[in-house]
Formats: sequence, structure tokens, C-alpha cells
Amino acid sequence: MEIDNIFYESAKTAIIEFLKDEFKSEFPQKFKTRFLDFFYKIGSYEEEGEKLRPNLILTNNIKEVVKAVPESYMLTLFEDEDEILFNARMKSMLAFSKHDWIVFIEIKENGYSYGICKTLNSIKEKSFIQIALNSDVLKVKSQNDELALVLLEAFSSTLVTLKRLGDKRLNINLSLTTINNHTFEEVIKEFVNASFSKLRTTQRKLKEMKIMYENIFEAAFKNIQGAICVVVDKDYEDKGFLADGIWLKHPIEFSKLFFQSKSYNEAKLLSIAELFIDMLNYDGITIVDNLGRIRAYNVFVETNLNRVKSIVGGARKRAAYTIINSRRKHIVGVYFQSQDGEVFFERVKDYRKSDTKEVAKKVAKEPAKEPAKELAKPNN
Repeated sequence: MEIDNIFYESAKTAIIEFLKDEFKSEFPQKFKTRFLDFFYKIGSYEEEGEKLRPNLILTNNIKEVVKAVPESYMLTLFEDEDEILFNARMKSMLAFSKHDWIVFIEIKENGYSYGICKTLNSIKEKSFIQIALNSDVLKVKSQNDELALVLLEAFSSTLVTLKRLGDKRLNINLSLTTINNHTFEEVIKEFVNASFSKLRTTQRKLKEMKIMYENIFEAAFKNIQGAICVVVDKDYEDKGFLADGIWLKHPIEFSKLFFQSKSYNEAKLLSIAELFIDMLNYDGITIVDNLGRIRAYNVFVETNLNRVKSIVGGARKRAAYTIINSRRKHIVGVYFQSQDGEVFFERVKDYRKSDTKEVAKKVAKEPAKEPAKELAKPNN
């Protein structure tokens, strides 16, 4: 009998080295063993039949981390002298990730503290992890060996990312499929810039809307199986190519919710963001334009098999490349994500890039004006 054993030994070695570089000699051997056994389950973790995409923090000083994140809240739940109850602690806390709580494990010489933390800010502001990773205070403490910090994000059942301060990252891909090496953040940044390339507003409001889009798509990336979102020109009129779908008579305009910056409705903003995620999760394609408006969802396109026969992937990916290869001048680009963790944003071939450049020049030269008061009230 001939038997071949295949192991993910290289992933295990890479994780150990990543933790060792951050924690130096402080990372306990017994805890490391339990953590590695748990690591491979985190992307496919379920609680009462619901799939979760947890975020974890490993640190030697959780109070310093939380202090560096404005409007954050921390709740310590357990304090143990050893690692024996690690699995039980994880099971009791991971369910909180359903509502974006981050599970933390504080590793000290005399034991472990377990708990949850979260920033209580707006959806138009950066997340806890984004703020922590970009904190200059935490970076200095890390450089002085005063702080060890590893942030773990489960993006899909097969893709888990470990992050450290200073843009240090380790992607663990447990899939047998080779995926693009583009980072999620790079893809989303390009997609978001395309989605607001022709919106005229103040720099502050534009920044807030872009952050909100980034937060929406991070939630979508973690919580839905796959999606296609197509960006079209603001003046786009469909002639039949994307006609098979639900086009909104009145597009949803996120920008209107920001017109009154001091009195915007956070509940309405959050509800519409959730609606957007539900549309992305719907079968088919979601359409937005470069004013940041949601135009349509549940859209289907007839796939040209001759043009996409070389594409490796399912129907969703073939649909994405059908649009990318369509050479239609008023379709800007396509955001694609798969259940395997692959994500990309590609411009439609022959899209008129000069239009975007000209608008960018005009926006840079002319200061944006505040919208008139009668336009400030969002539609009820």
C-alpha cells in the first residue's frame, strides 16, 4: 500500500515565526500549542448554525491598546493562571463577534486575561483594528519592546490574516485554490475611489463616505459568500446589457445623509448600510455609480462563453469577466469576491479613463461648496 501524507506544515511554521517575532520569548509554549490547534477552526467557526468571522487580539497589554482607540469599550470576562481552559473561553466569547465585538487574549507572565472590546463610533469612522494598526502611540511602544500586538481576522472559511504594527502581515490560505495576491485593503481603496470619482462635496464628507464604503465592504467580505458590484458612470443608461435585474426608480444616495453633518441620522445611515449589504448578498450583481449611488441589484448578465472560457472559476467569476471584457464605455469597473477569499477590482477594458482624470483636476482646482439647505434633508 502506498500512502502520501500532506500537511499544512509551512502554514504552522509561518504562524509560529510571526508570533515569535512579536512576542519574543514571552509566548508560552503550551498556550501556543492550544492556539495553533484552534487556529484552523476559526475561519469555519459556527454558533448555533450561524457562521461567524471573528477578530482576535493577542497582546501583553490590552489596556494600552484600548486606550489608543477613541470611544472604545473593554470588558474582561475571565482571568486564568494557565491555558487549560483556553478552548472553553474561546467558545464562550466568539459568539459576541456576531455584533462586531473583538475577542482579546492578554498574555502575562502570571497568567491570561480574556475578554471583548469594541469601538462605539459611527459606521462612517474607521474600525477598532484600523485605528489600532495606525496608532503612532502603539507603534512607538512596539518599537521600544513595551507592547506586543497581533490582530487576527478571519475573512473566510479558508483565509485568515495575522497583522502586526508597521504593516506586517501574514495571510494563511487553507484553500487548494490559488487566489490573487492583492490585499483586501488595496482592492477596496481602488473600488471606493472609482465609486466616488465624480462626486462633488467637501473633503471631510468625501472621506467619511469612503470610510463608510470600506466598512460596508469589509463586513460584506466577511459575512457573505460572494458578490459582484459594478461601478457605472453617473449618466449611465442601460440599453439592455444589464436590463435583467431590479433598477431603483430613485437611486439610494449616501451623500444626502451627510449633508447635515451635525444632525445626520446614525440609525438611518446604519440601516441603509445594512440594506446595501443585503443587496450585495442577493443573487446577481449590484450596480452603483461614480456619485456613490446605489442604482440596481439582483442584476444578471448573459455570459459569453467564448470570451471567458479560459477563466477558472464559477458562474459569478465568468459574469464578472463578461462585464470586464465587454468594452462598454460607460461601465467603469467590477468588484468581485468569492467564497474562497479571492477579491479584485478591475476596470472595464477601454473605459474612458480621461473622464475621471479631468474631473479629478476640476475638483482639485475648485473648492467644494456646501449643498443648499433645501437639499440637505434626506428623503423620508
